[in-house]
Amino acid sequence: MTKLNIIENASLSQLLGQPNRLLSGPEPAHGDWIRILRSYLRMTQVELAKRAKVAQSHLAAIESGKIDPQVGTLRRIFKAMSCDLSIQPRPARPLEEILRGRARSVALKRLKQTMGSMALEKQAPDPEAFRQLLEKRTNEILADKRGKLWAGEND
Repeated sequence: MTKLNIIENASLSQLLGQPNRLLSGPEPAHGDWIRILRSYLRMTQVELAKRAKVAQSHLAAIESGKIDPQVGTLRRIFKAMSCDLSIQPRPARPLEEILRGRARSVALKRLKQTMGSMALEKQAPDPEAFRQLLEKRTNEILADKRGKLWAGEND
């Protein structure tokens, strides 16, 4: 069995319900969790692979991060260690901020198209008026629940 390092011990302590202030960065990857739990349970790769019905070489590749396993495979592996697998989204920013940012991008794109022709005619508004207009258009886009914000865009 491999010995757990301090970060792995900190991760494990969270699972055991023990508060730990060492972890402030990203959580361990799937393979790291598998290795941490397997080591804690004193289970070899061969034993876990047999219980999870996966090849030991496949399990080793998952633990080392060489392959990205399917969710079904992860479920079998964690079930073999008497653990449930929970998958849930964690937005990088608050969802309201993401939505407002996207609506603002759409509003800006639309306004730039309009402002381009106005600038040619020397009728473009001053920066403060443009900012207010942008906020107004953003709010209108957000108020229209049927409006499409993501169609044809990859960002």
